[in-house]
Amino acid sequence: MANFFYFFILLFVLPSSIFAEVSPTEKKALLDIYNSTNGRAWTITWDLSSPVSSWYGVGIKDNKIVSLELFDNHLTGTLPSSLGDLEHLKSLNLAFNEIKGDIPHSIVLLRRLTVLRLGRNKLSGQIPKNIGNLENIEILDFFGNSLRGNIPPGIGNLRHMKTLLLSHNSLTGNIPEEIGNMNILERLEMGGNELEGEIPKTLGKIYTLKALDLSGNSLTGEVPYGITALPNLDLLQIQDNNLDKLQILSLRNKNVNMAVFDYDGKPVKTIHPDIKSSFIKTDTRMVSTGFEDAND
Repeated sequence: MANFFYFFILLFVLPSSIFAEVSPTEKKALLDIYNSTNGRAWTITWDLSSPVSSWYGVGIKDNKIVSLELFDNHLTGTLPSSLGDLEHLKSLNLAFNEIKGDIPHSIVLLRRLTVLRLGRNKLSGQIPKNIGNLENIEILDFFGNSLRGNIPPGIGNLRHMKTLLLSHNSLTGNIPEEIGNMNILERLEMGGNELEGEIPKTLGKIYTLKALDLSGNSLTGEVPYGITALPNLDLLQIQDNNLDKLQILSLRNKNVNMAVFDYDGKPVKTIHPDIKSSFIKTDTRMVSTGFEDAND
């Protein structure tokens, strides 16, 4: 009888998270992801007979799924539209897998997201037009896929953005002026696409910007002076475009104050004590440093 009494007390004393169970809707969304990305072949797979709280990469708080971290876990196949049912998700990291197909438009329903990493997959299609609905996003990574089409102007609504990685896709059209509205952005990478037109002067308003990569596009015209005068800019890569070379040389001769100024010529490297190695590397800089911390 005493043993039963103590067990009864433990039911109320032990943390409720031990007995946590997510909603059927959220569990179904996870199962859809598992099935559509060949979960049985993942590097670390799920035991579907065990509680969701024990599944690899699933973070739960107050019976809600708040994170899904399946980085470099051999996910193949496509992402289901039910991904948008994980409405409490704050961090989604599916980078460095082999996911193909479109980014589900339902992803814009995840309005609590602060981190979205889909880099180094095989995604195609376009960036969802309503991507600007992810109003709390701080890190958005679509690096190294096969995304095409224009960059939606609504992306400028993401006022909490600190890191935006769109390099090495097949994006076309102009760079939206609205990106200049991201007034706490620190890292903007759009190199290795098919972007054209002039570099928006509005980028020169992002005083927090530390790294800007526009290399390997078809950009024309001049580099706005406001960009080279940004007080925190350590890295500027504009090589392999159709920019005004005489104007760039004149900027070069003014001894632009940044650690790396890479244009169609010999990169300018000055002594800068705060520069990080992740900003100096080219194609591999994000691979080696960008995923050390999902909340970095």
